Amino acid sequence: MSALLDRYRATLGKSTGCQSLYDHSMACVDVALRVARLVREAPGPRLDRLIFATFVHDVGKLDPDFQVMLEAAAQGQPLPGKRIKHEASTFDYDHPRLVEESKEAIQQELRGAFGYDLNLMNLKGAMDHIWAFAVTHHGLFYLSYERDRAGDLRPLIRRQWTSFYPNEERRITLVDLLFEYHPLGGLVIISDLIASYCHEQGKDYQTLFGQAQHLRDIFARLIANADAIEEGIRRYDPRDYGLKETLTLLAGGIQ
Repeated sequence: MSALLDRYRATLGKSTGCQSLYDHSMACVDVALRVARLVREAPGPRLDRLIFATFVHDVGKLDPDFQVMLEAAAQGQPLPGKRIKHEASTFDYDHPRLVEESKEAIQQELRGAFGYDLNLMNLKGAMDHIWAFAVTHHGLFYLSYERDRAGDLRPLIRRQWTSFYPNEERRITLVDLLFEYHPLGGLVIISDLIASYCHEQGKDYQTLFGQAQHLRDIFARLIANADAIEEGIRRYDPRDYGLKETLTLLAGGIQ
């Protein structure tokens, strides 16, 4: 049993069709594995970290206030006054402990659903990257490690990349991930967008991959549909993602 997986199954991931967080996360992993095969990414530490990050990237959606937003959108009601950006809730409500305690359960789930053998040893020493993928997956925040008053180093979620924080010892931004995991540094973003768009539009993402010969083809389709994707997201999260610009940036890195 896994408290995280139980919560994922009982929690909304998308307002359209009341899709559970579990179903959305599994769809994202399915897409991520297809993208990895498309670019011939070999099994190993990189891919294990990317796939695990894809499954847990939306853990911040467990935030009760974000769930209120999703439920309002699902029922066609006005959004509540308190607006939550779920990436900023990644470390709230004991989410890190839930993830850490559920690694083996996630491993078994991915093996059963996709035949993918996640090697948990490959996650050791890489959880800062896993969290950074979650924090950065909408291109708005980055992960900062700073000393608190007690002298302990702890992760914080920051927004302004150009700001200087005197207690900061290191940071991990989306750009860092793009370089470290090239050409798949944007895999969590791509997988989330494809799974979300296809769910919102009732489309089959297998058809998309059947027509793609290169990762550029996937980006071209996403960029062409960026406005429709962003419109779907705004039903429960009315902010400007600059999605087309973000996708264009990611696509430029694989030319």
